[in-house]
Amino acid sequence: LIDQAKSQLWKIVNELAAAKCGDGSQPSIKIALYEYGNDGLPASEGYIRQVSGLTDDLDLISEKLFALSTNGGNEFCGQVIKTSLNQLVWSSAQADLKMIFIAGNEPFTQGSVSYNIACSIAKEKGVIVNTIYCGNFDEGMQSNWKDGADITGGSYMSIEQNRKTVYISTP
Repeated sequence: LIDQAKSQLWKIVNELAAAKCGDGSQPSIKIALYEYGNDGLPASEGYIRQVSGLTDDLDLISEKLFALSTNGGNEFCGQVIKTSLNQLVWSSAQADLKMIFIAGNEPFTQGSVSYNIACSIAKEKGVIVNTIYCGNFDEGMQSNWKDGADITGGSYMSIEQNRKTVYISTP
């Protein structure tokens, strides 16, 4: 599933990179990458690590994304969303599209930082949270992955290990 998630995330990056503005110009795209839910990361940091800050170097993001591995662990979705909102220098321009894509296979409710609070902060900052549950679609809905996306007007999708990955176009 992690390979499918990485492939899905990279497809989204490529679609964003190929996007055009209303006037036909190429948008400026900056992407950051976080690793979370890996018990090999420091507990004091909430099992979260910023792999790359905001960059327009898509080759670097690709290299770092496909190098990620996991040994399993708790996934503190609310905490990683809140951490990214606090650590990254997000654009303040209302016309800019600001999005988080978060993927995982544990309940969206884990950890001490409520996903409701983290997603509400994202919404206040104009950041859309899109969620990708790695598992059965209905199970992801029951474990609040759709709720996390709904708070900010984002999209919920799932990747099931027994099915071929379905690619959903980004806005």
